[in-house]
Amino acid sequence: MGYNDIIRIEASDGAQRVINELTGLARSGGKVFRGYNKQDELLPSLIRDKVSYTDVESELLKDFERYGSHYFHATTPIDFMSYAQHFGLPTRLLDFTYNPFIALSFALHGKKSNGSYKEPEDKDYYYVRYALIDENLCVPSIPLRDDIYNNKLTRTDSLAVRSIQCIDSMTDLFGSNSLNRSIWTLDGFKDSLEDTVSNQEKIRNHAILFVDPNQSNQRIIMQQGLFMFPYTLDVDEHMEIIKRNTSVIMIHKELRSDLLKYLDTLGFSTFRLMPDLASVCYAVKHKVIDERAEKSPAFKKKGSGK
Repeated sequence: MGYNDIIRIEASDGAQRVINELTGLARSGGKVFRGYNKQDELLPSLIRDKVSYTDVESELLKDFERYGSHYFHATTPIDFMSYAQHFGLPTRLLDFTYNPFIALSFALHGKKSNGSYKEPEDKDYYYVRYALIDENLCVPSIPLRDDIYNNKLTRTDSLAVRSIQCIDSMTDLFGSNSLNRSIWTLDGFKDSLEDTVSNQEKIRNHAILFVDPNQSNQRIIMQQGLFMFPYTLDVDEHMEIIKRNTSVIMIHKELRSDLLKYLDTLGFSTFRLMPDLASVCYAVKHKVIDERAEKSPAFKKKGSGK
């Protein structure tokens, strides 16, 4: 399987074909994965909904810290934003995982409906998309700064303010107007990335920036997670960056039931991957609805409300 591939697995290929493909990717190493139900789930939640939150990103983070800080413990901006992301606040972070079967579990999480889809392929396929780490950039953290050109690092007690500074740093360094600027203008990156021709080329070509954060909360640990840190919130530009730097496996919806049974034997169910009570209740509700709908299609129509 090469780079930028599209592998389409039909119902007639069987669930074992999916298992074999993902096992091969896992064994070869050096990849990260995202599973999704619809193509718009490649967008960060900040720009995925009908209402865009781009203009209020800083307010969301500040209010999350103001009202929610006693519910979590975070020491870095990425840890802080990961808590916000995992508990439902719209953020620019996009979840990836080192494990292709965890990605598959998230892809299969929602059953396909008979309604209309924005993208025709979304009606019949689930997706597992993957990126080669060596072809992109992966860092453990993002350094802060007041003035990127004078290289002054900022120190502040507010995680929300530090998070906003991270966002500004990445927008300046990777944005469309910064092709001749070096990421090593920011000293903090010298510990994470070597100043090589290869890395400079990745920056100029708008490679994906992944952040592998502290294992600071149970969800990240269970999901073997890391994040894509988008440096643009322009929908078209963001989608182009992802699709240019990744490959995808498309999985026919008829294989979902067999694959879920296989994932359950591995311990990759929603109950284990999202270990908090709200997620368990959500998973239980949809599990029961799916099971009842398989036995009685009328139940889905009648009882699929909130």
